Amino acid sequence: MQVSEVMHKGVSTVQISDTIKKVAALMKREDIGAVPVFKNARPVGFVTDRDIVISCVANGRNPDEPISLAMTSDIVSIQEKEELTLATKIMRDKQISRLLVVDEKETPVGMLSLQDITRFSEDKVNSVETIAEIKR
Repeated sequence: MQVSEVMHKGVSTVQISDTIKKVAALMKREDIGAVPVFKNARPVGFVTDRDIVISCVANGRNPDEPISLAMTSDIVSIQEKEELTLATKIMRDKQISRLLVVDEKETPVGMLSLQDITRFSEDKVNSVETIAEIKR
């Protein structure tokens, strides 16, 4: 099964100068837990709702500060035509629960989460084991 068959199509993005408050509001409005961070048209990072809580809220950051204070600069992506088994391997190896999905031009086209994989996986036992390994 290909990543494109399982992923959430479309992807919301934010700019590196957007405020923590603006990004959190976007996550709430769109009911999403992660977004890629761009500087103009180039991806430069990734931020999750957990990053905002741990890096900003828990440290007393001002919500009007830039999201760059919470993001990680490691962007892990996968092409939409790749096999789901590769996505699972990447998530397991990198200990992450979401991947940015890109097309052949490296343009973001969607997101893939562990939940997406579990929902569509024919091998439920392997999916549960993968989640357990990543969430340790």
